[in-house]
Amino acid sequence: MKKLLFIILLAAAAIPFQNCDTETPPDPIDTTPVVKIEPINTFKLNGITIYNLKYDSNNMFGEYRASDNMTTITVEGYANTKKATFTLKFPGNKPGLFKYSEKPEVNVEVSTGDGVTYKKYVLSTKAASNMTVNVLKYDAVGGRIKGNFTADLMEETSITTATIQSGAFDVRVY
Repeated sequence: MKKLLFIILLAAAAIPFQNCDTETPPDPIDTTPVVKIEPINTFKLNGITIYNLKYDSNNMFGEYRASDNMTTITVEGYANTKKATFTLKFPGNKPGLFKYSEKPEVNVEVSTGDGVTYKKYVLSTKAASNMTVNVLKYDAVGGRIKGNFTADLMEETSITTATIQSGAFDVRVY
């Protein structure tokens, strides 16, 4: 009788462990959507019109030419239906603060519109004009050039002035 009772107790104690699985469960799958952050290429014209240009890697890039030790950043795109372009030039291929000069060249040019609405803005020759390019990051080829800029410009075909504020760029280095 004792043996029978022992066997029954032993069987009863083993029953809860029969469904135990020795395999580890799979890791949970992360279903959080990945948000791709687009580079910011923008400027404010005359304190009113903001151009947040939709990123396009074919039309937004930086290029360093060792032959003249010059970086040129070209950004062309659309802010909704408003077309805009800006070109920045500065010496070297390193971060730094660059103010307008002819040698070595530091320059900002901006154009807006298309067709009959096209306007190009270049260096303003009025007194106290300002032009600054601030390069915050400058990676090797394949990386990024990031920074900001401001400028007092003048419409190329008239004496109308334009102030560029809150300019920012983030382009791939080619």
